[in-house]
Amino acid sequence: MQHILDKAAEVLENYGGRNIFDTAENSGAIVWERELGGLKGFYLFENGFRYIVINEDLDKVIKAVVCAHELGHDMLHRELSADGIRENTLFLTGNKTEREANLFAAEILISDEDILDEISDHNSMDALSACIGMPAGLVNFKLEILNYKGYDFNCGESVSDFLR
Repeated sequence: MQHILDKAAEVLENYGGRNIFDTAENSGAIVWERELGGLKGFYLFENGFRYIVINEDLDKVIKAVVCAHELGHDMLHRELSADGIRENTLFLTGNKTEREANLFAAEILISDEDILDEISDHNSMDALSACIGMPAGLVNFKLEILNYKGYDFNCGESVSDFLR
């Protein structure tokens, strides 16, 4: 997990802040929104160019999550993407690379303070995620990260297919 957190910190420090679209482009990735039917997005590294393609029909929050997830593939799994990382369903259960991309996305999109400032005021994952404005599955990944950092939140097991 530490290598994921280190890479997320490096990306935030070197390429921007919490606006994931600017951060991705500042890193050198080309971000496109296109009509993709049932596909939420994909990552492709081809001829030295890095592409993050997002379904233009998704809502703003899910576009940000997909962009952060695909940037995670770019930063953590570039060598695996010769033919593109394309999924009809993102966040596949039990897949190590998908789990790592989800953890990266959670660390990039949700600051520790976002959770720590709000968690005591909310008695359910749904309430906390609504307050933060992120999907409950992504918030759960962030709680898992905070537990790794030494906190003791009862977050259950993170499910990698929360955007199915």
